[in-house]
Amino acid sequence: MHKDTTKRQSSMVAKQIAKADIHLLRVFCVVAEAEGFSNAQVVLNVATSTISRQISELETRLGMRLCDRGRTGFRLTDNGTTVYQAAQKLFGALGEFQETVDGSRGRLFGHLSLGIIENWASNKSAPIVRALSEFMSKAPDVTIEMHSLAPNDIEFAVLDDKVSIGIGVFHSPKPGLIYTDVCKEMVRLYCGADHPLFDLDDPAKVEAALHRSLFAKRAYLNEDVVAPKTRDFPSNATAHQMEANALLILTGKYVGYLPSYFAEEWVADGRMKNIANGGYDRVVTVQTAIRRGVRPNNVSKTFLEIFASETKAFSTV
Repeated sequence: MHKDTTKRQSSMVAKQIAKADIHLLRVFCVVAEAEGFSNAQVVLNVATSTISRQISELETRLGMRLCDRGRTGFRLTDNGTTVYQAAQKLFGALGEFQETVDGSRGRLFGHLSLGIIENWASNKSAPIVRALSEFMSKAPDVTIEMHSLAPNDIEFAVLDDKVSIGIGVFHSPKPGLIYTDVCKEMVRLYCGADHPLFDLDDPAKVEAALHRSLFAKRAYLNEDVVAPKTRDFPSNATAHQMEANALLILTGKYVGYLPSYFAEEWVADGRMKNIANGGYDRVVTVQTAIRRGVRPNNVSKTFLEIFASETKAFSTV
C-alpha cells in the first residue's frame, strides 16, 4: 500500500513537471520582472486579462500561488520567487543546449545582453562600436539587447542576471563580480563659460575660487573616494547621469567632472573650460564585469574576445 501511494505521488510530480508549459513560464518571468500585469502587457503586447488567465493557468498546473495581485499591489509569493529563479536556470540551460548544438555546426546562436556606460556613443572612437560591428558580422543569428546605465546599475544588472556583460568605470568592486581592465580614459574638472573660473588663469586665484565654487556631485560614484581633491568643495546639487552633470556645469554655477571625450564639443564651442590647466585631471579604467562563478557561454565569450581585441589600441588619455 505504501509503495502504491509513493508511486502515485511520484507519478503526479512527474506529470506536473512534464506539463509545465515553457510559454507560461516565460510570461510569468516577464510579469515578475515588470512587477505587475499592467507593465508586462507592454512587453508581451497582450491584454492584462490574457496575462491574468495565463498566470492562473500556470498556478493551477504547478499547484501553488505564484503572486498576489489586487488593490494592495503586486508581489511575488515565496513560491513565486522560487519558481522565477528556477525558470531562469531552466531558460539558461535551454539556451546553453541550443548554443552547444549550434556551436557544433560552427554557428553562434543565442542572446547577448550588454550593460554599457551611459553616453559612450558620444566618443567618436569608442571601441564598443567596432566590437559590436565585428560581433554582428560574426554572429548574425544572435539577438542583442543593449542597456545604457550608470556604473552601479550596470553592476546590479549583471549580479541580477539582467545582462550578461557590464562595461563601465567601476569604483566599488562587488565580490560577486569578476572585473577585467580593457582601456583607460581621462576625466577632467570643468566649469561653464559664465562661471567666475572661466577667465581665471593665475594658479593661486584659481585655487581660491575653486574652494568657493559649488561642486556638482555624481550620485553614481563615491566622490570622496574617486575624487579626493574635491572632497571639501561645497555642494548643493547631485547628478544621477553624466548628461545631467553636464547640464549643471553649463549653467555656469557649478564645477564638475566629465570624461574628456564627452565635454570636447562644449570646450571647442567655448562653453566649457578644463579647470587649473589639468591639475584636477584623473585617469580612469574602463572594465568589463561578469558574474563570478558563472562560465560565459559561447556568445558572451566570443564578444569578450572581440571587445578585448578592439580595446587594445584604444585610449583617450
